[in-house]
Amino acid sequence: MEEYINEIKEILQLPKIEDCQNVLCVQPHPDDGDISSGATIAKLTSLGKKVTYLFVTDGSAGINGKSRSETAKIRKNEEINAAKILGVRDLIWLDHPDAGEYSVSDLKSEIIAVIRKLKPDLIMTVDPFLPYEFHPDHISTGIATAQAALFYNNSIVKATDKDYDPYALRAIAFFFTAFPNQFVCVDDQWETKFQAIFEHKSQINPETFKLYRKYFDIKGKFYGEKIGCKYAEGFKVLIPEMFHAFAENLWI
Repeated sequence: MEEYINEIKEILQLPKIEDCQNVLCVQPHPDDGDISSGATIAKLTSLGKKVTYLFVTDGSAGINGKSRSETAKIRKNEEINAAKILGVRDLIWLDHPDAGEYSVSDLKSEIIAVIRKLKPDLIMTVDPFLPYEFHPDHISTGIATAQAALFYNNSIVKATDKDYDPYALRAIAFFFTAFPNQFVCVDDQWETKFQAIFEHKSQINPETFKLYRKYFDIKGKFYGEKIGCKYAEGFKVLIPEMFHAFAENLWI
């Protein structure tokens, strides 16, 4: 089995995350990218890579006792501050209602329009197939983003009235995944990740922050051991061609 998997990997030639130059990070809520991949994002920006954050929802269901409009404003400000710490300057908001109703098909079209405009060579997003994941925003975002990656170059799929030049998307890296196949060494960015997370004060109180810190320190060290460094973040990296009729996805 291992020999077979290695042969498939050789054929697919999955790119390394650090080798990509233009990254689009599609997130269900403000904070998802920071919590899941903040150290990797900080590493990419420190290497001069372009990183754009795309938020599907406004985060407006994230604070009990406050109105949606007030919550959305607080959470957007927190995310702007966190993104600056990680070196991300470009933020796009689709402003769908947090934990609300919206069409996956419509969301796919919106994401396709962004892909065609920005032409990222790597897309990062949440893994919609994380076991026991029941948050509809995470599931919808992951599925819509993967579908967008599959159809973004298909001229039959109309996502914008403007013409666009087809180009090659290299890969998608799923975060919050149970099936990582690539690990990024983030020793120098590990503390930066937690500085960004701590900006989300409406979501994370001091006790919760301590819990996050312990959890990610353990997980980061576990992943780091796999590639010979102290801390690493893990991703499931696939190419768009694998999103239709490839059973090998779990093995790769």
